[in-house]
Amino acid sequence: MLTPLEIRKKEFRRCFRGYDEQEVDAFLDQVIVTVEELIKENARLQDLVERSEQNIARYQEIEDALKQTMVFAQKNAQELKHNVEKEAEVILQEAHAQAGQITRDAARTAEQTIAEAERRAEELLRRAHQQAEHSLEEAHRRVDQLLREYQEIEKQVKVFRAKFRSFLEAQLALLDDEEHGIAREVHTVTAKRNEEEKDAEDSEAEREARLA
Repeated sequence: MLTPLEIRKKEFRRCFRGYDEQEVDAFLDQVIVTVEELIKENARLQDLVERSEQNIARYQEIEDALKQTMVFAQKNAQELKHNVEKEAEVILQEAHAQAGQITRDAARTAEQTIAEAERRAEELLRRAHQQAEHSLEEAHRRVDQLLREYQEIEKQVKVFRAKFRSFLEAQLALLDDEEHGIAREVHTVTAKRNEEEKDAEDSEAEREARLA
């Protein structure tokens, strides 16, 4: 590719009835200006493309980080659900075990004496049932609380997913706008170059007509 300096230093041989030297120099000056503008415009467009590629890479890193965060949140939610179910099962088993142990203790105590056993057994059984019911109610309350916590986390995951989707859509829209802007600038530069080339051809045709 010729540089403006090479065009400026170009010398033509002189011959009889050759081209007008001033017109040739004037035309070369126009060519130099056009080439310089094209070089500057090409550098600007290359810089714009590089910045667009850097933005795309940065958005890709953000998208990957957000995907990892979502996967981590879903994994934590599943682990929490599993732990809640396991803890609820353990609580229910302990409550049933305690109720059974209390009932057995009440039955052994009732065997010691008939009269005292009947009165004592009724009291112990009543307390045993109350304690067992209380333990079961406490277990159910704990299970309900853990389920509510899990539902809240599930709701937060849905909200996060919706915000993440909106963020990605906004970033993609920005990328689309930048690509349309680059396309418009390239179209403008191409149209300007075509117009300049047409003007140069018209000038050359007029000069040839005068020489003829």
